[in-house]
Amino acid sequence: METQFTEQQSIKVIHEMIENTKAKFRDNGFFYLLWGWLVLIASISHFIMMNLGYEYAWLPWPVMMIGGGIVSGIAGYRLGKKASVKTFFDTAIVSLWYAFTITLFIILVASGVGRISWDTANVLIIALYGLGTFISGNMMKFKPLIYGGIFSWILACVGLFLPALYSLPLVSVSIIVAYLIPGYMLKSRAKSNGYV
Repeated sequence: METQFTEQQSIKVIHEMIENTKAKFRDNGFFYLLWGWLVLIASISHFIMMNLGYEYAWLPWPVMMIGGGIVSGIAGYRLGKKASVKTFFDTAIVSLWYAFTITLFIILVASGVGRISWDTANVLIIALYGLGTFISGNMMKFKPLIYGGIFSWILACVGLFLPALYSLPLVSVSIIVAYLIPGYMLKSRAKSNGYV
C-alpha cells in the first residue's frame, strides 16, 4: 500500500532532511576537533616526555583516548537521540568510524604484544587517518578532508623511510592537516551559514 504525502508533509520531510544535513556539518566538525586536539596533545606530550627520558612517556595516550572515548560516546548518544531521520549517510559514516576504531585497536594490540614496533604502528595509524578522512571527505563532498587524507597517506609513505624518532612528530603533523584544519573549516562553514 502506497502512502500519499500531502504538500505540507512533503515540505516538512524536506525541511527535516535539510536541518539534519546542516547539523551533520556542525557535528562532524566537533568530532574532528575533539580527536584532533586529543591526538595532537598526546603525541607531542609523548614525544617530549620520551626525549626527556620519562619511563612512562606513553601515558598521555590512554588518558587522552579514554577521555575522548567517553566524550564521543556521550556526544554521539545525544546526537542520535536528536536526529529525527536516520539517513544512508548516517549509517555509512558511523560504519566507517566504527571500522576505523576496530582497525586502530588491532594495530595497537599488535604493537602492545610486540608483533610490530610502535614506530611502525604510528605509520599505519597515519595511513588509517588518511583512509578515514579521505572517505569522509568524499561522502560529505568536503575537499579539505579529502586533501587531509591524501596528505596523511603521503606522510605515512615518508615515515617508512625516516628514523623511528620522527614517527610521533609525523602523527602530529598528520592530525593537524587531516583533522584540525578541516574541523575548523567545518565549524566555520556551519557558523557562517547560521547552523551553530
